[in-house]
Amino acid sequence: MIFSLFKKKEEKWNYKYRASIGKYFNLTPEESQKGNYSGESNFKDVVDPYPDVGIRLAKGEKCYACFDDLSLKAYRRDGRVGAYGITLRKKVFKGVYLRAGTGRFAAPKSLQEVSNGSLYVTTRGIFFDGDRKNIKLPWSKIMKEDVGENHISLEPSNGEPILFNGNIDPDQAAIMTIVSQAHEHLE
Repeated sequence: MIFSLFKKKEEKWNYKYRASIGKYFNLTPEESQKGNYSGESNFKDVVDPYPDVGIRLAKGEKCYACFDDLSLKAYRRDGRVGAYGITLRKKVFKGVYLRAGTGRFAAPKSLQEVSNGSLYVTTRGIFFDGDRKNIKLPWSKIMKEDVGENHISLEPSNGEPILFNGNIDPDQAAIMTIVSQAHEHLE
């Protein structure tokens, strides 16, 4: 029962997200659910950049979307240490042992919160303004982005994936998707 409620909520968010993308291609909400977004986009005519976002942008750079109250998550070592493998301990004489084997020590990583702040989507890339950490990543360095109801995941060309958690507005997520695909044409 609870699983079906979460599934319905996710389907509703995906419907709004696809409908928001479709409106920039003059598609009806039903047509936009197929995912065929081709042809001319009226994005530049419909969406105005934010006039003042509270951060200093480079000359010619425009901010099209802003996500507030997101938490930046990263894989960090959490202090646990684990050991595994096959080892042999042989007594040579009293108090002296010979040890051999393939034992390994490992410090596992888990997903932990690093910072809280706002994510800005600009024509040149994304900028995260956090309380403990800031990230500026140009579109040319982002290989893949995944936007969901409660997360934004970015995979840079080098390094570990960047994960933001929080409530994601489907209209702002649609703007992020379009800007990431057409950022060269928006400047």
